[in-house]
This record gives sequence, structure tokens and C-alpha cells, in this order.
Amino acid sequence: MIKKYIAQYHKKQFVLLTENNIEIGRIVDISKLFSIKHYIILNSISYDIRNVGFLRNDLELFNSKGVIYFTDLAKERIIKSGSDVRIYEFKLLKTNRLFEKDKLLIEIWEEKRWFKDSIFHVEAEDSVDDLLTLLFLHYSTKEFNSLGGNGE
Repeated sequence: MIKKYIAQYHKKQFVLLTENNIEIGRIVDISKLFSIKHYIILNSISYDIRNVGFLRNDLELFNSKGVIYFTDLAKERIIKSGSDVRIYEFKLLKTNRLFEKDKLLIEIWEEKRWFKDSIFHVEAEDSVDDLLTLLFLHYSTKEFNSLGGNGE
């Protein structure tokens, strides 16, 4: 079974909605004079996003319990840390895709609209954690969107 979502900007926040307009979560950006802070809100819980690594190309998603997910751009993967380690591979193209062991888990594509912000369509397997969906949405569309979008 596939879950279908729409992601769009609302008051400088990137909101993930079901097809019935029910909010799943949001990606928040807070801009200060010399810094930008990103975090994800899911089920009223906040998860911080920190850019790390060479040229700050990678990120870590964490809360008070530690790092939950981190990326490895060089090897095009997202890794779930903790006792249940999982490795996901991604491809950032016109349609961004996330896989686990060659099984497609998430697809994201952009619908450009005249004189309005784009809408992003997201399809995810039922088994996919919404936090992973939000992280992949952030990573593939906001953080490094110059890497994707170069055709299939």
C-alpha cells in the first residue's frame, strides 16, 4: 500500500499533508543574522537538523536521545542509527527516490506552478516512518536541491 502526500510552503514552513489536507509534520527554518536553524516537527515532537561533514553536505537528525538519522552524500545514503541500524540509498534526479535493498520506499517530485510556490508530491510505502519521509523531503528538496533535478 502506498501513502500519498503533498508538501507545500506555508508561512516559511514546509508542511507535509495527506491528500485530505491533514498535517503529518513540518520542516521549519529559523533565520537569524548569521545562521539558519532547521528542525522537523512530527507528532508535536521537535527533531533538530545539523549540517555536518566536508562542506557541510551531510546532516544529522537528532533529539535529546541522540542522532536518529544521518546522511552520507558521497555514497548517496541515509543511515538510521541506534539498535535497529538501517541503510537507505537515494537518487536525486527529477524524481527523488529512496530505496532499501533495491526496494523503492519513497518518491518525491515537484509540480511547478505559475506565480506560486511549487507543490511537491510524495509517495511512500506504508511501512516507511513519517520522520524518514520528512527528512528525505528536506534533504532532497531544500538542502541540496541543486544536486537533483537534472533529468532522469
